[in-house]
This record gives sequence, structure tokens and C-alpha cells, in this order.
Amino acid sequence: MRLEWLEDILAVVETGSFNAAAARRNVTQPAFSRRIRAIEDYVGAELFDRDRKPVGLKPSISAQQEEIKRLVSEMKDLLYELRRQGREANNRIVIASQHAITTSRAPGIIEAFSNTIDVSVRLRSANRDECLALLMTKQADLLLNYQSVAEAAAETEDYLERVNLGTEAFIPVFATHGLGVLNDSYARGELPVIAYPSDAFLGRIFNEEVMPQVPSGEFVRRKVETALTLAALQFAISGVGVAWVPESIARDAIRAGLLFDLRDVLPHTLLTVAAVRLAGGHTAVQDLIWTEINAFGKAPAEPEHFR
Repeated sequence: MRLEWLEDILAVVETGSFNAAAARRNVTQPAFSRRIRAIEDYVGAELFDRDRKPVGLKPSISAQQEEIKRLVSEMKDLLYELRRQGREANNRIVIASQHAITTSRAPGIIEAFSNTIDVSVRLRSANRDECLALLMTKQADLLLNYQSVAEAAAETEDYLERVNLGTEAFIPVFATHGLGVLNDSYARGELPVIAYPSDAFLGRIFNEEVMPQVPSGEFVRRKVETALTLAALQFAISGVGVAWVPESIARDAIRAGLLFDLRDVLPHTLLTVAAVRLAGGHTAVQDLIWTEINAFGKAPAEPEHFR
């Protein structure tokens, strides 16, 4: 039986709901229900008592719950070991990178060690929480993400190692061609913005560090909400609203005259770029890369504010 099927079964058992289990497994409820039916068809028996709340395994199957957990744990360990040996044999490293970092900062970070170390890099781009999950499940050897200044200043957990690679401004930008329209809106007390979901990392930064600095008389109109910084950037270029984005991903558009940097009139804040890995159990190549990343983090940073 496939590992993901066993994980699906445990998700239902642990949440007591097909809906909650689908959310945990990052699939829609109809798709998850079809997967559960496929598992039951494969086994040849119904596994769940759908009449009880919360949903649980049928009594005849329930006795195997601990065995299922043991199998999941052992299969994950085996999968990790096979991947680790494969990467070690091929001098291969997997990096999980937050989307905005993938398109801006990651190339320079990878260049810092790939020129001196013979290594093959697989770069996996995802949102911040998904990247952390890849690291914690050992599907990635290294994590590149943004952290708030407070997070970066705090001590890391014992099971993690972190290198701060410098700060980056989280800036408001808007289409240069639409500045007249934006000024008119602002004069009426209205500020059209591109927002992030409140449960996303940049959504929390936007709501907790940027919004409190907006003048109280301004009516903030959330024109579009997106979890993707590159989408927010494109909406700003199109003149839909003001977007707050990491400076590095807006740099080319500002230099090309497509975007205008509004940090002189609207609030901005700082983000810290960090490299994170699990503590202990590293290969020689991974330790060499970590040393190079440490050196990269200590190199002089470019000026925060450019024109």
C-alpha cells in the first residue's frame, strides 16, 4: 500500500472528519473522498464508520491503528534514508525556497557556493509554510525564507540552525503610469491596495507592521487579495492597487520605470532573509555549503534604498 494512502487514513482518524482531513492533506474534499474510496476498493472493505461522529475506523479495523502509525513512520524513515543516500552519492542538495526569494535572492545565494563546491542543486519553490514542512519532513536539506525582524532576533529552536543573510525592505509600489489616478484617490482619502491573506506570512507582516502605520484618515480599499508576491507585483504594474513586496522582486520594474517606489509617502518595514537547516546529521558537502552560506551572510550588503 502507498505511503500517502496510509497518511490519508491517519488524517481521518486524527481529525475525525473527512473535511478536516482533506484540508490537512491539501486536497479538495471531493478529491479526498475519491481517494478514500480508492483505498477501500484496494483493500476490499470499508475502513470507516461513516455513521458515527467523529468519523473513526470500523471496530474490526481500529485494532490496526497503531500498526498503521508504525508503518507510516518506518516508511518515512526509509524514504528519507534512500533520498539522503541518493543525494550524498550524487553530491546533490535540495533547497526549499519561498517563492519571492526563488526569483530574486536564491540565484546569488546558490552562486556563492556552487562556484567552489561540486554540487547539484534542486530548488523547490513554495510558500513559507510549505517550505518549512519540506525541511521538517527532510524532503529538503536547506530552507531559504523571509522572517520578521522579531523572528530573526529571537533564538532558534534547538533542532534548527539559522544564518541571517541580511535585511530587505518590504516596500509599497504602484504603476508609474497611474500615479495621477492614485493621487486623486489618495486626495479623496482612499488607498487602493493589493492585500495578502491574513493567514499568510506576508499577510501577517502587512496587517501587523504596515497597516498600523497608515494614517487613520485613509480608507484602505483592498482591491485584490493574493498569496503570491509575483502576482501582487503584476497587479501593481497594471495599476490595480498599491502592492507591498520585497524590494528585490520590484527592483527591475522600478529601474525600467514601470513601478514607482512609494516608501517616501507610505509606510514600509524590513524583512530578514534567512537560511535554515535541521541540526545534526549532515554530509560533508552540506557542511561545506553551510560554511559558504555563513560567509555569504557576513558579506557587505547593498544599500537598502536605491533609485
